[in-house]
Amino acid sequence: MTPQEPLPSLAQVFVRNSSTSLEEQLTAIRHSSPHILIGTPQALLDVVQEDPEALPLSKLSTVVVDEVDYLVKTVPILKDKIAMQKIERKVNRHPGPTRLLLDHIYSAANQGPYREQQANIAARPQLVLMSATLRNHLRRTLLTDSGWFNTESGKLVRITGEVSPHNPRKEQAAASEDSAAETVGGMNVQHHVIVVSEDGDITNIVGAVDAPAVSSEESQAETSSDTPHELPPLPESSQAPDIDQAIDSPSPFNPNALEAIAAAFALDVPSVGLLVLPSDAPVQRAAHDLRLLGVNARALDVVKDETGRVHLMRQNFDVAAENPTLLVSTLASTRGLDLPELTHVFILGLLDNGAVDSYLHVAGRVGRFGRSGRVISVVADRHEVLRDNGRKAARDEPRMMEGLLRKVGITPTRFEHFE
Repeated sequence: MTPQEPLPSLAQVFVRNSSTSLEEQLTAIRHSSPHILIGTPQALLDVVQEDPEALPLSKLSTVVVDEVDYLVKTVPILKDKIAMQKIERKVNRHPGPTRLLLDHIYSAANQGPYREQQANIAARPQLVLMSATLRNHLRRTLLTDSGWFNTESGKLVRITGEVSPHNPRKEQAAASEDSAAETVGGMNVQHHVIVVSEDGDITNIVGAVDAPAVSSEESQAETSSDTPHELPPLPESSQAPDIDQAIDSPSPFNPNALEAIAAAFALDVPSVGLLVLPSDAPVQRAAHDLRLLGVNARALDVVKDETGRVHLMRQNFDVAAENPTLLVSTLASTRGLDLPELTHVFILGLLDNGAVDSYLHVAGRVGRFGRSGRVISVVADRHEVLRDNGRKAARDEPRMMEGLLRKVGITPTRFEHFE
């Protein structure tokens, strides 16, 4: 029997980590160069810019970039050409660590460090780009403008998923490459939009339809919930002293929106729910505010603690938890996560100002392997906001949600617990 290779020789991780410095991680890599190096773009770029020879990039045979639409910023195709020019200037000024890292790797490949006496395009490492939403403009930009690909005949492979048979826009999607990304998984996923007014009224969005009738067989197959229709008591285990101390600073969150999420969670979630916040929102503060409302809310962090890892491993789908958990996260740390127990995703506001791809990625956390689920967006009724120039402007989030769902061919379903 061949003895197993030690783990460091097979795979190592290279990330910014407060407990382990980049130099310590580099030392481990130099001591045992791994077959697979897993790293964040920023950490890898930091080292490459400091010392181009520090990492064994010359040994690369394959480079894999997951969630490429998020990591490599490109200019979307818009009707407003001036807006496109502004975005293009911003991308050029701030290309991002992933683009800079790939530029370094593939410009180096052109200069021939990967193979002796082979300073040509054939010597490049294979590049694999992945995303659930790879739009046409992104494909064109990456293929024609980046210089990362060998576009010779037979050198480029595209792998795409088929349009889901339950997509209401299947016929249109079949005729459009972009529409292939506009499918939200699961055979019985419902999408709800809850509108919260300034005076605290909670209603379904105008135009929401009743959920289709569920047969008795389907009903028995669904996850059963014995959760009482009242807010659960605050468990002692969730009283993290560094978070649940009295906080003097005012909360940045709309209290009516958080109360709507707390009520919907208590009434409908059997085991595990996920709340996704805008990228700049304080996750720990949101979890704190929700715990004050009686919700067993935990900041999702699969690296620093066991909260996320436990739910990544659990498999008891059909058992209602005595005290359900609401994991709180942002879009950036949610993409790509697979939580088997997850039945509900809550979205606070409009992510990325209503970007379709962001909604699709978050909604895709439920409905895995054909299971059912619910996506519940909680938005503020039409209100005034203060722009950067100091002027007030109206922000109509319900109307923006209507436009977003229309683009992906989804009709919102009434959330039966609210009007």
